[in-house]
Amino acid sequence: MTAFQHIWDPWLIGPFLWLAGISGMTAVAYVLLKWSGVEEKRRELSWVTFISLALALVFVVADLSRPWNMPSAIMSAVFGGTFGWTRSWMAVGIVLLLVMLVLALLVALRHTGAGALRPLVDARWYDALLLLMGVAVTIYSGFLIAAAPGVPFWNTALIPVLWIISASVCATAVVKLLVHSEAVSKVATRYSLALDAAELLAVFALINLALYGGSRAARASAEALAYGELAAPFWIGVVALGILAPLFIGLYLAKRENKYLATTAAVLALIGALLLRVLVLQAGVFEMPI
Repeated sequence: MTAFQHIWDPWLIGPFLWLAGISGMTAVAYVLLKWSGVEEKRRELSWVTFISLALALVFVVADLSRPWNMPSAIMSAVFGGTFGWTRSWMAVGIVLLLVMLVLALLVALRHTGAGALRPLVDARWYDALLLLMGVAVTIYSGFLIAAAPGVPFWNTALIPVLWIISASVCATAVVKLLVHSEAVSKVATRYSLALDAAELLAVFALINLALYGGSRAARASAEALAYGELAAPFWIGVVALGILAPLFIGLYLAKRENKYLATTAAVLALIGALLLRVLVLQAGVFEMPI
C-alpha cells in the first residue's frame, strides 16, 4: 500500500488539489484579463473560480471528516478545534479556501448585477488581493504535499513548481474554452505552448531525480510511474494525452486557429492535470526506518 492510499482517499484529495489549482490560477487569469481590458466571458470565468473553490472545499473536508461531518470540520478549522491551526496543514487550507471563496463570490455577484459591490470589487487593491490569494491557494496545494513527512518522492521543491505550472495550464485551458476572441486565443495558445513544454520538463525532472538521485523510497515511487503498476495511466493519460497532445495541437494552432482543436487540447490538458495529481500522490512510498 502506498503512502497516498494509506493516508488519503485518492479520489478526494486528487480532485481537491486539481480544483484548488484551477480556482487559484483562473483568479489570476481573471485579473490579468481585466487589466488587459478584456470583457468577454469574464463573468463566466469568475463563476469558474468560485465553483472550483467550492468543490475543492467539499473534497478536502470530505476527506478530513467524511461528508456528514463537514460543517463541524469547517468550524474546527476556523476556531482551532480538532483540525486546528497547528495540527493540520489541510485545515489551514480550508481557511485559505474559505477566504478565497468569499473574494471570488463577490466578484461573481458583481457580474450578475449586484451594483453595490462594484466600488469594492472594481478597486485596484481588490484585484491585487484576488491575484495574490489565487497564487497562494495554488502554492498551498503544492506545499501541502511537499511538506508531508516521510515520503521522499513528495518532499521536493519540484512538487510546488510542477503544481503551479500544471494549474497555469488548466487556467489557460479554461480561458481557451470560454474566450473566443482571436487576439486572446492567440495569446493563450502561446502561453499554452510554453506551459506544456515546462510541464513536460518538470514531470521528467521529478521522475529522473527520484530514479537516479533519490532514496530507496523515492526510487520505488518513480519506478511505479516510469515502468511499474502506474506506468500505463502515467505515460498514456498524463504524458501522451495530457501534455504531448495539447503541445502538438498548440503548435498547429499557432499557425491556424481552430476552435474544435483548441477545445480538444483544453479538455485533454484538464484531464491530464487531474491524473497527474492522482498518480504522483498515489505513487508516494514511505521511507522505512533503518
